[in-house]
Amino acid sequence: MRPYIAVEIDGVLSPYAGPVPAEYTLHEVESAAWRDWAVMVYPRPSVLRLSLNPAVGRSLTDLPADLVLVSTYSPAELEPLLPALGWEAVPSMVPLPTSGSVHYMRVEDPGTSPDAAADLAWRAEEIASWARAHDRPVAWVRAGDDHREVVHRLDSYYSTVGPVLAYGVDPSLGITPANLTALREWAKEMNALPEQEPVAPRRCRDCGDRATTVVSGRRVDRVHDACGSCCECYCPTATDEAFQPCGDLSREQCPGCRCCLMCVGCHCGE
Repeated sequence: MRPYIAVEIDGVLSPYAGPVPAEYTLHEVESAAWRDWAVMVYPRPSVLRLSLNPAVGRSLTDLPADLVLVSTYSPAELEPLLPALGWEAVPSMVPLPTSGSVHYMRVEDPGTSPDAAADLAWRAEEIASWARAHDRPVAWVRAGDDHREVVHRLDSYYSTVGPVLAYGVDPSLGITPANLTALREWAKEMNALPEQEPVAPRRCRDCGDRATTVVSGRRVDRVHDACGSCCECYCPTATDEAFQPCGDLSREQCPGCRCCLMCVGCHCGE
C-alpha cells in the first residue's frame, strides 16, 4: 500500500512569516475552530487569510503517495478554495479528537496556543495512532522541525510508531521543489518495502473496542489468548484484589505497584 503524505496548512500549503512568495495569491477562509477558540482569548477577525498556489497542491497530489490533511479547517470551509489549492476535492483528513479544538496558528500570532508544546504532543500522538491504525508509512509535513523530537520520543515510548517521518519546511517559503523531491524519494523508498499480507485486527470481547494494533503487517494483541479478555479492561488499581478473569494475566502485573506491564508499564521502578 502506498504511504501517506500528511500536510498541515499554515506554513506548508500557505507560507507566512515573510513576503508572499511569487505565484501565491491571498484568499480569505472561514474557520469555526479558530473563531470559537479565539473569541475566548483575543478579539480576532472571524476570517483568516491564506496564501495559496495551485501548482503546489497539484505537485503534492502527483507524489507516489496518498495525500491527507492535518488541519482544524473543515472540508466545507476549504471547498471554496479548491481552485486555489489545485485540487478537485478536499483530501481525506486525519481525525484530531483531542487537539482538534486547538487551532495551530503561526508562531508570531498573539492568538497562538498558550501551551504549544503540550498541544503539539497531543497532535503527534493522534497522528502516530492514526498511522498505526492504517499500518502505512506517514510523512507528517509541518512548518519548522519541532515535531521531530516529539515523534522520536513517541517512537522510543511505544516502540510501535513507524515508520513516521517528521518532515519540516521553512514557513516563509512553504513547500519548495527541494521539499517535493525529498518527499518523492522517501515515498519511493517506502513503496519499495516488502509487501506484507494484510492482517485484520480483532475486537475485545469485553469492551467491544479494538484491542489490537497492526504493525508491519503483524497483529499485536492486547488480549489474553486463553480468555480473550482485554488487558486494558481489567488493569487494576492499587487497591484491587483481582486482576484478570482467567488469572493467567496476573503474571503481567507488577508486584510492587500492581500496574499492568502490558498496558502502561511499571510505575514504581521494580
